[in-house]
Amino acid sequence: MADTSFIDQSKLRFREGEVIFRKGEMAQQMYIVLSGKVRLYVSEEPKGEWIEELGKGDFFGEGSLLEALPRTHTALALEDSDLIAINRGTFLRMIRQNPEVSVKMMQRLAQRHRELGERVEGLEANRTRPATAGPVAHLVSVLSGRPYPILAHGSLIGRFDPSTGVHPDIDLTEEDHNLSVSRRHARILCEHGHYFLLEEPGVANGTFIRGERIQPGEPRELKHGDRVGFGMVVLFFERS
Repeated sequence: MADTSFIDQSKLRFREGEVIFRKGEMAQQMYIVLSGKVRLYVSEEPKGEWIEELGKGDFFGEGSLLEALPRTHTALALEDSDLIAINRGTFLRMIRQNPEVSVKMMQRLAQRHRELGERVEGLEANRTRPATAGPVAHLVSVLSGRPYPILAHGSLIGRFDPSTGVHPDIDLTEEDHNLSVSRRHARILCEHGHYFLLEEPGVANGTFIRGERIQPGEPRELKHGDRVGFGMVVLFFERS
């Protein structure tokens, strides 16, 4: 998309837990992820429901190049991230110099908007589901009996990090008296009605299903009633 000199001039570094922009802000630039990971949250504060996670090569905030409208999401750096900032003038020059850029971006936009639409529909379905129905799936603590709902598109599991302010979707801080759970310990993914547990890189105390430690980076499917361990914290996986 851009040459080395342009990248050097336009590159920005955001630290883990740093807000890139907030919902409702007016802006005239988009971002491309060079390294790291960014999450787009539904609300003004970077917690609770989120709509998408972005990694190397992904872009976001492109709506600001097309219309003078406020941001529709809040963007948070989940880890130290390098981004390229592109304003409207730069974007138009890129298209004039290389028309293939616009074609590739339109293709990617169409794909992203379709995926986002499906996720939004999932979130709306969760909001409108009768209260008696409850969440589709959750983890239940053996220690406290507390249920932790799993978001429709999956959940990050870990402990609150006071140094960065990053909240995992399922925060086990109160359950973890021995500090055995990593800040970013594991995540549960939902694909076509099936749930999979995946350990995050660098976890020291392990992730377990039915007492068996799973290998980092290898997703394992969860079944109703499975006993799941994160370090020394034990929960049961349940689904409606």
